[in-house]
Amino acid sequence: MTTSVPLPTPTVASPAQPQVTLTVWLADLTYTQQTISAETMPQTIAGLATYASTKMDLTHPVRIFKYPEALAAALEEDGPPDVIGFSHYIWNSHLSLAFAELIKQRFPATTVVLGGPHYPLRLPEQTAFWHERLAGKADFYIDGEGEPAFAELLLTLNDFDRTEVRDHIAGVHCLDGDGNLHAPPPRLRIHNLSAVPSPYTAGLMDEFFDGKLVPTVQTNRGCPFKCTFCQEGTQYFQRVAKKHAEQIRDELHYIGRRMEPLVEAGTARNELLITDSNFGMFPEDHETCRVIAECQQLYGWPRVVNVTTGKNQRDRVLSAVAQVPGAISLSGAVQSLDPDVLRRIARSNIDAGKLMEIALAASDAGAGTYSEVILALPGDSKDRHLGTLRQLVDAGFDRLNMFQLTLLPGSEMCTETYRREHGLVTKWRVMPRCYGSYTVLGEELRTAELDEVCVTVPDMPYEDYRECRVMNLLLASFYNGGVFAVLLAILRAHRISPMSWLERARSLAHGPALTAVLKEFEAETDEQLWDDREELLSYATENVHQYVDGHLGNNLLYTYRTRIISEALEDTSDLAAQACLAVLRDIGVGVGGGTLIEALVREGADHHRLMLSEIFRTDPPETLRQRARFDLDALLTAVRRRENVRDPRRFRYTEAGIREFVLTGDQQRTLRTYIGQFGTTPWGVGRLLTKVRLPDIVRQVRMSPGPGTPPAPAGTGTSTT
Repeated sequence: MTTSVPLPTPTVASPAQPQVTLTVWLADLTYTQQTISAETMPQTIAGLATYASTKMDLTHPVRIFKYPEALAAALEEDGPPDVIGFSHYIWNSHLSLAFAELIKQRFPATTVVLGGPHYPLRLPEQTAFWHERLAGKADFYIDGEGEPAFAELLLTLNDFDRTEVRDHIAGVHCLDGDGNLHAPPPRLRIHNLSAVPSPYTAGLMDEFFDGKLVPTVQTNRGCPFKCTFCQEGTQYFQRVAKKHAEQIRDELHYIGRRMEPLVEAGTARNELLITDSNFGMFPEDHETCRVIAECQQLYGWPRVVNVTTGKNQRDRVLSAVAQVPGAISLSGAVQSLDPDVLRRIARSNIDAGKLMEIALAASDAGAGTYSEVILALPGDSKDRHLGTLRQLVDAGFDRLNMFQLTLLPGSEMCTETYRREHGLVTKWRVMPRCYGSYTVLGEELRTAELDEVCVTVPDMPYEDYRECRVMNLLLASFYNGGVFAVLLAILRAHRISPMSWLERARSLAHGPALTAVLKEFEAETDEQLWDDREELLSYATENVHQYVDGHLGNNLLYTYRTRIISEALEDTSDLAAQACLAVLRDIGVGVGGGTLIEALVREGADHHRLMLSEIFRTDPPETLRQRARFDLDALLTAVRRRENVRDPRRFRYTEAGIREFVLTGDQQRTLRTYIGQFGTTPWGVGRLLTKVRLPDIVRQVRMSPGPGTPPAPAGTGTSTT
């Protein structure tokens, strides 16, 4: 798909603005064959075009590409442009380079420019990167912010041969004929982000409202924190540049008007992505949330806002997010809570304690909460990693997102000096969903993306790393999204950490279906990791269709969480109940068979099993029923009110009733939209669960007419037997 819309007249027009006659294309490519891997609208690369329009008069409208098929068709039908720019991220690096290499082979006169964060920090690593990956494919690489450098490059190429560009433009790197890298330092950052006119209001995004891509905006750029694993942790990105409130408002309303008919028709996901690194932390974010709430009222969009919320300024973040209750989940992205690990990754200016406080205040803001944890950080160990998980679940976060440590070329952690200092041992894997095969100019381009993950640090041998991955899977499957909310409520009421419950679940005997799933998870964890990058890249490209078909290269946590729900639900429910009763007995609660607390635990576990049963069917599944001895809704309501729920007699019906479990029409429509994009395979449904909150798609529960009365008043005692 392409769009070719005349660029807007610059806000401040100048009669002296130079005329540029070059034809310019810009591509922010994504894989499309298994699913759309990078689902964001190409707003960032289109900003290069709108910024350029403020510095020059472009004779030919800039063309924007997202889908490889559209770029291939344009090359066939229209021939090459004078200049083509590619975004260069970890998820599209080889895809962009494959197109770039073929273009250079067929059309040597075309200037190929790359830009993006997938580029090393230091000159020695940059030189090696050029010789190993870029030589013969790219003429220039823009280091740092792209808009001003790309505009200056276009002005220069319009008047001079590209061999005359070397060393003249800050941040524009290139190799000379002798293989020497010319790498002038990046130019100064943009001070005011509104200097980049909106690609949305300019019309450049119109054709990308296709129901497949998610609208993306950026209200500020930069990050004041220094995390060594992050590309924005460098000094270059320390200052935060902001966009004017008027431009943000115009963008959001423009998007809302375009999204409204798609959302009403059920042909698009009702989402917005904000790419800010610390949303809500700045005073201006309060106004942005007010505008989002306005759009919700006017257009029914967005239902969900995906964004990373601020790491400090808790009260300000909560105040902003409270204006769009339920749309934004508050993030406490701690990565680790071990002081030594935090010191090694330079997070000393982030208050982890205040990040933890978010969970306690989130319910008042009407928001869910999640935290992020990275496995195998410098200084990590099995005990430290599991200790971080324990502290986070004890704090009450709704969901933990657990990641493997990926070494990004643009981060300090990826430098050779840092690797040696901290003893990082890495392997390579194929990135989920990032692979495909495309026919371009009569040739087949097979590509796949790889990332480098840390699997061993001095205090965490590989065996411990793998065991932590299993615990991550159990936590994602048993804890995230309140899968067993009743059991969690009982555990918390008796001051038992959910991690103690999960660790007991790990140690108990598992049913055959769950045993098989966990065994395959461990085996595939090993199989996905390769020592040699080039060998893996060769294997992945030769077998790309196996990856596309879902036999290889899946996100293991997402895929196996789906398999646990779909293939081992009964085993999982039984194990959850057994482990809960075991840790209760450890403290003397429910000792002996047939107790009231045991009945509540087993009913609660089965209740959640029925809520999850066959939830990924888009056709109306049958209504399921359960004998109800306890008012579980009342129990969970009491928990939300922070009442004591230790006595099960308080929630016992005087006469048993019947619960019914159904999927509503709205839920089935939501599932049809997402399953239409991702499919019904385990990896497809796993991807769905990253976009839809599990509580939004589990079966709804209602009491059927008939027996069942309000719970009996609690007795004067506090016995749980």
